[in-house]
Amino acid sequence: MRDRRLFPSREDALLIVTSVVLGFGVAAAFAAYRAVSATGEEAAGRMAEFAMNLAWPGGLIAAGVAVAVWFGWKANID
Repeated sequence: MRDRRLFPSREDALLIVTSVVLGFGVAAAFAAYRAVSATGEEAAGRMAEFAMNLAWPGGLIAAGVAVAVWFGWKANID
């Protein structure tokens, strides 16, 4: 029978944190690009654009990058 752990190991926890941080970094870069490329906006409008892009497509981007990093690491793809 397979031995199931209640908590992830230290290496798996580090992988989870790293993949989530990388995912949100890519999402923040996308949101910053969209905010900077907005034309005719004041600072408040650009910040609202950044927050809006970080929330909706950013969440999807972060999840996609985190999953890709996780599966790539577990598959040991070089």
